[in-house]
Parts: sequence; C-alpha cells; structure tokens
Amino acid sequence: MTSILRSLLFTPANRPRVFDKALVAGADCVCLDLEDAVPPADKCIARHGAMAFLAAATAEPIRPARALRMNSLDSVAGARDLAVLADTAPQAGLIMLPKVSSATELQLVASILDEIGSSTRLIALVETATGLSRVEEIVRATPRLCAVMFGGVDLSAELGAQMGSDTMRTARARIVHAARAGGVDVLDVPELDFRNAGVVAVAAKNAVENGFTGKAAIHPSNLKVINAAFTPSVQEIARAKQIIAAFESSPNGLVVIDGKLVEAPVIKGMRLRLAIAEAAGVH
Repeated sequence: MTSILRSLLFTPANRPRVFDKALVAGADCVCLDLEDAVPPADKCIARHGAMAFLAAATAEPIRPARALRMNSLDSVAGARDLAVLADTAPQAGLIMLPKVSSATELQLVASILDEIGSSTRLIALVETATGLSRVEEIVRATPRLCAVMFGGVDLSAELGAQMGSDTMRTARARIVHAARAGGVDVLDVPELDFRNAGVVAVAAKNAVENGFTGKAAIHPSNLKVINAAFTPSVQEIARAKQIIAAFESSPNGLVVIDGKLVEAPVIKGMRLRLAIAEAAGVH
C-alpha cells in the first residue's frame, strides 16, 4: 500500500491516556508534540513516553503513521531529545523538526539515524524567516526528508504579518513551490478555529487549491473534512481513468479530450490521483 499524508494530528506528548484514541481518530499520521504542547517541567517524563510511542512504529505503510515533534535543535530540550532518540533507536516512523533554519539541522539528525540503523524519516517545519529564506536548500537536505510543513503561526509573528496578508501568501507559496520542486509532501498549518467545521472545510479546500498535499490538525474532529478535501472524488477518479486509458491506447501519444490536448504531465497527475485514491481505500 502506498503511504499518504493527507492529515497529521498533533497530540500532546504529556497525555499518554489519549495516545490510543488519537491512533483510531482517522488521521494518516499521529504526531506526538514534545515542543509547544508540553511545558518545560513535563518534558523529561513526556520524552520517554513519546520515544516509546515512536519505537512502536513499523516499516510497513500502516495507517496511521507514528511521528514525534522534537524540540528545536538549538535548545537544551532539543539536545536531550536527540540523545534519547539515539538511545531509543526507533526503526521507523517520522521525526518532525521545528524551526528548521538550515539543511545542516536535518543532515545532523539524518546522520544519527544512519548510525543507529534506523529508517525513520523526517519532516521539516518551516516557521522562521531564516528557514523560509533557505527553504529550497532545506527540501534537498537529505533523502530522509519526506515532507515540509508551513508553520504559519510562528512565521506570521516573526514577520509581523497577518495570516491573510500578501506577505504570508507569498511565504506559503514559496514553501509549496520548494516542496513540489524537491519532490516531497507539503503540509498546511492547522486551523486554529478548530471548533468551526465550516472554517476548517474552507481552509482545507484552500490548501488543496494552493498545491498542498495535506494539512495538520490539532483536534480529531477536523480529520474527516481534511481527509475528504485531499481525497479524489468518485468523479475525479473516473475522469483520471478515462484520460489514462485514452492516452495509453493512443498510437502516437497525442490525445485530445473535450477539445483539449492531453500531454504527459497531465497523465502523471492522473496517475498520482489514482495512487492517492488507492492508498485512501477509495474504489
């Protein structure tokens, strides 16, 4: 089964009683948060439980994937996270690095994962002005990187710009461009007005239209609408099959459907659409 990352659910790492509930909530990935969700006094205890959660990840593409958001590497808490990560030696799952400002940070963690023989992959959270300025380098830092996430809340505060401003739209687009060029997934920021289903639905639709491949969430109630937004509809699946069939049966690789020329990049997109549908269990 192809792995997909339409939705990522953040869950506080200091609340082990909700881990099992999070795993059955419907997310493609459950990410325990050791950073913002855990106060400094609780990080030590939460760290070991979170690493045990990650250590239970398997190499098989079983949904949901297990992930862990560490503390930033330029902090004492981040250094301690890294030491426990090395001792725990998880064999799979995902590590999300916050406030990534350079490719070097990802390469450091990748080298440690290499040394412990782990296949754990990485997600880079771009949420600083420096990280944004280097995002093209970040997405190519290591083959372990599978996704980049737009950290809109922290970035808007650092840039002094409102979320809906031209500045933030430009930043958002730059992250999408870099991720797509680098061949990695790109996740949108969670919707903070998470209790308003209509707002979440609009935000998810907007993310799809702007090239994101998935969206993070801070509440399980948001997962259904997020997954729906990033899953091809029955009509879209049928259309993709029609276009691919016409292309493959063409003797010269030229196909015109509804008066429009269908070229190879379109076929690539249609095949990706079917792969997402299959991974999501849509038939």
